[in-house]
Amino acid sequence: MQKWCVLFSVGIFILLANLDMTIVNLALAVLSKDFLASIQQVQWIIVSYLMAAALFFCFFGKLADHFGKKNIFLLGCFLFVASSLFLGVWASNIYSIIFARFIQGLGFAATLGLAVVLIVRAFPINQKGLASGLAVTLSGIGLALGPPLGGFILQNFNWRWIFLLNVPLGILSIILTCLFVVKDKKTSDTSFKVDIISTAFYFLGLLTLILLLNSINKLSFIQLMGGIFLALLSIIIFVWRSLHVTAPLINVSLLKNRTYSIIIIIRMLFMWVMASFLFVLPLYLQNILGYSESDTGLWLLSMTGSIAVLAPFIGKLVDSIGYKIPIIVSIILLLLSCLIFINLQATVSVLFIAGGLAIFGLSNGMHTSSTINGAISQVSLQNSGTAIGLFFTIAMVGSMFGVVISGLILDSLSHIHIMNMINTNHLYLSAKQLEVLFSMANGSQSLNNWHNVFSNFPADFVQKITSESFIFSLHRLMLLNLIITFSGILLSLLLFKKNKTSI
Repeated sequence: MQKWCVLFSVGIFILLANLDMTIVNLALAVLSKDFLASIQQVQWIIVSYLMAAALFFCFFGKLADHFGKKNIFLLGCFLFVASSLFLGVWASNIYSIIFARFIQGLGFAATLGLAVVLIVRAFPINQKGLASGLAVTLSGIGLALGPPLGGFILQNFNWRWIFLLNVPLGILSIILTCLFVVKDKKTSDTSFKVDIISTAFYFLGLLTLILLLNSINKLSFIQLMGGIFLALLSIIIFVWRSLHVTAPLINVSLLKNRTYSIIIIIRMLFMWVMASFLFVLPLYLQNILGYSESDTGLWLLSMTGSIAVLAPFIGKLVDSIGYKIPIIVSIILLLLSCLIFINLQATVSVLFIAGGLAIFGLSNGMHTSSTINGAISQVSLQNSGTAIGLFFTIAMVGSMFGVVISGLILDSLSHIHIMNMINTNHLYLSAKQLEVLFSMANGSQSLNNWHNVFSNFPADFVQKITSESFIFSLHRLMLLNLIITFSGILLSLLLFKKNKTSI
């Protein structure tokens, strides 16, 4: 009975975090319209959240290994609920939203990985796969509820309600976790030790990398090379010190396990493509195809619903045959969805999109459960918090790459394509018209909201050149996702070689 109480208590927050993820992605078009945000500002709504998670996953994992996984999980719940309340009541501009999303990301970093560990720990050894599968099922339910619920809220109410939903559910999770989750056994060493210098270089290296990604199209060559040098130097110093000090932030020796290292790299590549899909497709459905928020949510349900349905079966499958085959099958399914999305057009049957989303959902449900189980199986119990923290850190870095590179490709290539079309047709446009045209071509603004700006042009002509420019850049983006996914397939084949290193 205890294991089911833990699953329910902690699972509420897993559902919450995933519900919030899909709702916020669905709300990007609305927030962009309400605050007249650029594509870079829109992507920062997502990136600030991922940045906080990437920076602090390992730190919270380290804290959890010492102060207790339950205690740090509860701290994360509080941060997530408090920031959600701020977003729902007080956030008044795009910058306050980005800041609050960073705090929300801190809460996410302190809860998601530990939630999985708490649930898996509560189940017996022969049901670990089932436990991780049930955790992913809750993720799938949250993802599944997000699009239709978010679409309904955005269609009928203010966007603030998508954040206020987190408050009562988060408080319920906190109360039930306090009641049912058992505290960790106290360690004999009561002092918390972490190497300050290596931790500082970890934050410097990762933060520099993140900022480079988000401003790469604005930097000069010298600035870019300088930033890359600083990021690499910081990471090298961090790794070197982590191998030679007694209390590193991350137990780098975990990476000596070849299977664990391969799994986290595969997960990073998968999350790159997944984040790209979740960032681009809602903008495509709403701003290019013209679907409403509620209709977009219902079509995205074809993806998230399949995750919820498949996840428990995958957990049992992992218990039976292991994690390796499900990992490679999941990436092959991801490759198939990439092949579908690379054929998207300005006019296309939504059933075609729904098919690609459903296959992607099957891929995600299979991949998440199998990689988590595979990663945890490679480490000892005392290193589980740090290991899962590193697992999710690398995954968040992949997600940031996916969002930032997607935004960069959509913005840069659509800009180039639309300028070529303007020059070919010998058009003269004012600075305001160019600004609006670029924002429609990269998908950050709807094609239907700016007729008054182009009163001297036929409306269908403006829509034609902007939608063609968006599709031009979208195809190149999906080609990149296809290449990344194929790299994941090649890496997954290495899992079938025997691993002689154990932790």
